Amino acid sequence: MFRPRWWRGLFARVTLAYAIGSLLLSVGVAVFSYTLVAERLLTETDNTAQEQVWLNSTDIQKRLQNTKSLTEEELDELVLDWLADDFRTSNLGDSIVIPSDGKKRSTLLEADIPSDVRSAVQEGEIVQKRYLGKTDQGDIAKLYIIGVPLIDANAEYYEVVPYAPLEKTLGDFRNILTGVAFISSIFGAVLGYYAARQAVAPVSRISNAAESIAAGDFDTRLDMEVDPDLSALSKSFNEMVEQLSFRIERDERFASDVSHELRSPLMTLAASVEVLERRKDSLPEVAQQAVTLLSDDLTRFQNLVQDLLEISRLDAGAVQLQLSPFLLREFLENIIAQSKNPGIELLFEEEDNDLAIKADKRRLAQVITNLIENGAKYGEGITEITFQGIDEDVQITVEDKGPGILPEDRMRVFERFGRISSDAGKRASGTGVGLGLSLVSEHVRAHGGQVWVTDRIDGHHGARFVVELPVRMEEHNDEEMAV
Repeated sequence: MFRPRWWRGLFARVTLAYAIGSLLLSVGVAVFSYTLVAERLLTETDNTAQEQVWLNSTDIQKRLQNTKSLTEEELDELVLDWLADDFRTSNLGDSIVIPSDGKKRSTLLEADIPSDVRSAVQEGEIVQKRYLGKTDQGDIAKLYIIGVPLIDANAEYYEVVPYAPLEKTLGDFRNILTGVAFISSIFGAVLGYYAARQAVAPVSRISNAAESIAAGDFDTRLDMEVDPDLSALSKSFNEMVEQLSFRIERDERFASDVSHELRSPLMTLAASVEVLERRKDSLPEVAQQAVTLLSDDLTRFQNLVQDLLEISRLDAGAVQLQLSPFLLREFLENIIAQSKNPGIELLFEEEDNDLAIKADKRRLAQVITNLIENGAKYGEGITEITFQGIDEDVQITVEDKGPGILPEDRMRVFERFGRISSDAGKRASGTGVGLGLSLVSEHVRAHGGQVWVTDRIDGHHGARFVVELPVRMEEHNDEEMAV
C-alpha cells in the first residue's frame, strides 16, 4: 500500500516554509547589516586616519622648517624621535617622511608605497588609496595609504593604516550574524510547527471523524468550533453525516425488507417447481423445457435473495464470526471436491502442509466457492488454487484462464452490482448480478484481511484473485482441528 513521504505532509511543508522564510529573512537582514556596518566602519577608519595625517603632516612640516641648521645625521635622529614619540597614527599604522634628499626617516619601507601614489604626491597632490600590500610579517593584507606633500619643507609624508583590526572586528560580527540567522531559522521552524499544529488541528479532527464514519460508526459528530468559519464547516459536516446515515439506513432497511418479503413467495414457487419437476416426464417436451428454465432461474433468484440477506446482515453489523481452528489444506480440498469442477489442482509448499488458521469456516467457504463460480462463469474455468503462509498471514490464490481484468476495472469488480464493460471479453457478459465478489470482499474484510486481483504471474491470460487473511494462530493440536 502506498504511503506518502513524511516530507510531503502538511506539517512538514508548513514547518519547512517557516524555516526557509526565517532563514531567508535572517540572511537578508544579516547581509544588509554587515554591508552597512562594514562600510560605516571603513569610512570612519578612513576619516580618522585622514584627520590624524593632516595634523601630523602640518606639525612635521613646521618642525622641518626649524631644523635647517642641523646636519643630516642629527635630522635623521630627530625625525625618528618625532615619529616614535610625538606623532600618533591610526589603527597601529606606520608613517614615513621622505625629504628632498630622498633619504627616508622611518621603519616603513619606501618600496611599500605604491608607485602611482608616490608619483602623485611628488607632483604636489594629496592621495588616499585602498590597496593590497605587505604587512611587517610579509602577509598580503588590505591597507589604506595617505600621502601628503610637505611643500614648504620640500619633503613627503605618508601614513599606511592596516585594516587587520577592522577585519577582525568584522569577522566576529559576521560570525555573530551567522549564528543569529541559524538560531532564528530554528525558531522559525518551531514557530511553523506550532502554527501548523494549530491550523491543522481541525483538519485532523475532521480526518479522524471521517475515518470513523468510513469504518461504519455513523454516530460520530464534530464539536462545534468557536471560530465562525470552522463552526460552519463542522455544522455542514455533521449535517452531511446525518443525511448519509439516514440514506444508508434507509437503503439497508429496504434491501432487508425486500429480501425477507421475497422469501415467502419464493418458498411457494420452489414447492410448485418441485411438484412440476417430479411430474416432468409426463409433460410435453415444450413444457419440460419451460420447467427446466423456471427451475434454473428460481435457483439463481434464491441465491440472489440469500446474498441480499447476507449483505443486509453485514451492513447492519449483525454478523458474528464463528471462529474455529482448522487445517487449511483439508478445508480447501473439501471445497474443491464439492464444487462443480472437482479436478481443480491445489498447490502448496511442503512446509505449509500443516498450516492452520482460525476463521469462520462457513463464510470462508463462501469466499472460495464464489471465486470458483466467478471463474467458471467469466474466466473459462479455474486452473489452480494455491495457498502459502507469509509471515503471520496466509495468501489463498485462485487463478482462471479467462481474458483477465483490465487494471481500471480491478477495484470495481468488488463493488456491489459492479459489472465491467471493458474489452475483457467474456467477463463483460454472464448471468450474474454482481454480488458474488462483493460478498467475497465483505467476508474477507470481516476477517481482518484483504482481497485483490491481478494478472497471472506465469504470463498466460487470466485473472489471479488473492485472498490474504491473518493466520490468527501459530501452533495447533491435530485433535482440535475442525475439517
